[in-house]
Amino acid sequence: MPIFVSHAVPDGPWAQWIALELRAAGHEVNLDPAGADFASRIAVALSGSDPVVVLLSAEHRGTESDWAGLSCPAPPGRLILVGLDATGAPPPLSAMTCHSLHGLDEEDALDLLLGLVGGPRLHPNE
Repeated sequence: MPIFVSHAVPDGPWAQWIALELRAAGHEVNLDPAGADFASRIAVALSGSDPVVVLLSAEHRGTESDWAGLSCPAPPGRLILVGLDATGAPPPLSAMTCHSLHGLDEEDALDLLLGLVGGPRLHPNE
């Protein structure tokens, strides 16, 4: 399965940049604009083996009950919260680390992202 990237619709430009950079590093990426059932789509993606990246910002319209369904522990390193602004993780996920791209330059943001998903894939077919 590809890396699943869930994002608020207004954060589409961020998601596109992230997908472009991850693909350039050899990863497959599935972008998923957050709709009404975004939490259930994230839960399904977590049943796979690849990382699930959730982009968080003030633009995200997820409710506390949406996020509460994701608060059960995922395997380490599988559910990756990435903040795009100073908002941080929603309360039900506050025990998890939210890695922030806010204020980072492009190179530092890319280094952080690649570190979170396991680095560049030297051989995309592996």
